[in-house]
Amino acid sequence: MSVKSRAFKKNSRTKRRGVLTLEWVLLITVIVIGIIGGLGAVRNATTAELMDLAAAIEALNVTPTDPDCNLPLP
Repeated sequence: MSVKSRAFKKNSRTKRRGVLTLEWVLLITVIVIGIIGGLGAVRNATTAELMDLAAAIEALNVTPTDPDCNLPLP
C-alpha cells in the first residue's frame, strides 16, 4: 500500500468520524428539546389534576353554615 493511499484512507476515516459526530450532536439536540417539551406537558397535566383534586376536596366541605342545621360538630 502506498503512502498516498494510506493518507487518503486515514483522511477518509477522519471525515466519516466528523460526520458521525455531527449526526450525534443533532440527535442529542432533538432528544433534549423533546424532553424539555415533555416535562412541560407533564407539569401542566399534574397541575390540572391537582386543581381537580382540590376542587373535589373543597366540594366535600360539610360544615354547617345554616344556624338551623342540626348536624353534630366534630
